[in-house]
Amino acid sequence: MTRREKYPETKTFHYYNANPHGRITGDCTTRALSVATGIPYNDVVMELARLQCETGYEGHTKEGFSKYLESLGWVKHSQPRKANGKKYTGAEFCKKLYKDICPNGERIFAHIGGHHNVAIVDGKVWDIWDSTDGCIGNYWTKGLA
Repeated sequence: MTRREKYPETKTFHYYNANPHGRITGDCTTRALSVATGIPYNDVVMELARLQCETGYEGHTKEGFSKYLESLGWVKHSQPRKANGKKYTGAEFCKKLYKDICPNGERIFAHIGGHHNVAIVDGKVWDIWDSTDGCIGNYWTKGLA
């Protein structure tokens, strides 16, 4: 069974591996940044390395990717909560909040499941595995306050 077969397309998930070598590795932040920003994967790697040399923060850390996104004009948003205070899963976020947050189809970079980062494009999580059952944490949008 291929990975794409193991994680089929759903209403809230799209299988996509931004790694140019097709590797399945712990590069979720780089993959998500590449997809969300539309910047080629290798360019993201190089920019994160440059920022690490300047700041001392690795690109996969909150501090590292936050600085990168801020440098590109992205805005951080707090974890969304339901009226009852409960968290949204990735699937719920995609179905219920995406269109209100991104009425023109903008892309999102988001924490999901507590330790993983993903890109959300057209109301679907784009990644190499379906993490939409995890809770959405903070998320970033390009210039949307």
